Amino acid sequence: MPRIGALLVLSREHHTSLVVARDVRRAANEKDAVALVGAIARIEAHWKTVMAAHFDEEERLIRIAEDTLEAQAVARILAEHAELRALANGPCPLEPAMRLRRFADLIVTHVRFEERVFFPQLQSHPCIANADA
Repeated sequence: MPRIGALLVLSREHHTSLVVARDVRRAANEKDAVALVGAIARIEAHWKTVMAAHFDEEERLIRIAEDTLEAQAVARILAEHAELRALANGPCPLEPAMRLRRFADLIVTHVRFEERVFFPQLQSHPCIANADA
């Protein structure tokens, strides 16, 4: 059963990811090699300190609530998690500025979808609704 406030904690982490997205987008637009390297280091650090555990928790909640979730929403979340993992975790085939822009754009749309569509679906599951009450 999820711990109390699981979705609240995840929502707060979304805010930190949006701040990172804003900052790395700015770095991508500066066209400064030092800024690009620093921004890539920042998304890699954010992956290690926040996003890896965050995704693990969301994917655990998906397994718990699978029977009340729309299959298309689950597929989207998992596909975006896979792409964000690749963008934030180690070598990436995209050039640095493109990598940062894609990371920033995807985080923003991903968080928006989770907050507006996916989390309400999760809350409809009795195990999650009761734990978050």
